[in-house]
Amino acid sequence: MNKEKLIRIIEGISPGDAAESWDNCGWQVNCAGQEIKTVLVALEVTHQVIDEAIEEGAEMILTHHPLLFSGIKKVDESDVTGGYLFRLIQSGISVYSCHTSFDKAAGGNNDYMGQLLELRNIRPFDRDNGLCRKGETPFEITFAELKHRAAEAFAVDESQFRSIGDLSSSITTVGWCTGAGSEFIRDAFDEGCDLYITGDVKYHEAQMAKEMGICVLDAGHYGSEKIFTENMAEQLRGACIGETVDVIESAADLNPFA
Repeated sequence: MNKEKLIRIIEGISPGDAAESWDNCGWQVNCAGQEIKTVLVALEVTHQVIDEAIEEGAEMILTHHPLLFSGIKKVDESDVTGGYLFRLIQSGISVYSCHTSFDKAAGGNNDYMGQLLELRNIRPFDRDNGLCRKGETPFEITFAELKHRAAEAFAVDESQFRSIGDLSSSITTVGWCTGAGSEFIRDAFDEGCDLYITGDVKYHEAQMAKEMGICVLDAGHYGSEKIFTENMAEQLRGACIGETVDVIESAADLNPFA
């Protein structure tokens, strides 16, 4: 499949112009080849993921997390990122990233999380916030029960979750933001959420949530975003029906805390 056509399809799923201003969606590494026969979809680039791409004969890795967040002054093979870049370029493997653009997209990370949790009336926060979503539980459920349901839905060991608030609390309205969205805890409270799900919650943010009386589930950055791989791969396959390209999901376990 022609590379530029593939990118147009990806942008149709996850429009790059929707990304946050601080983000770096789009090309990270653009090698010379114009034909893409195999795409490996992964949360991010690691040496393990590059090994997979080489083994599968992939000409492109499609990631959630950008490989390059800011300008670099040198490429040093002894550095982690430099090592990735050397291997990718030597292997002729391009990298394209859909980060906050996919978080915001219809059917993207945040919509998909709500679907996995079987929530109803999934919608953005009322205030100007394109990242966060909220929805209602279609059943009576406690924080402890929903925490267990989330672990099953995200395929993450529940022991890796952190809980703020009374686990016996009844949960009706849930807010969430995949990845690192702890800055929106107060927004979730103002939106009337009983529970807010995100990752990377810091100590003072947890104390604030506890004092405000909103339950928070810290599912971890990895735990709340690993769903990207299956979701993006399925959407890309659907958009590429009739095209000569294979879309493969990375099987690498990238949880650094495991």
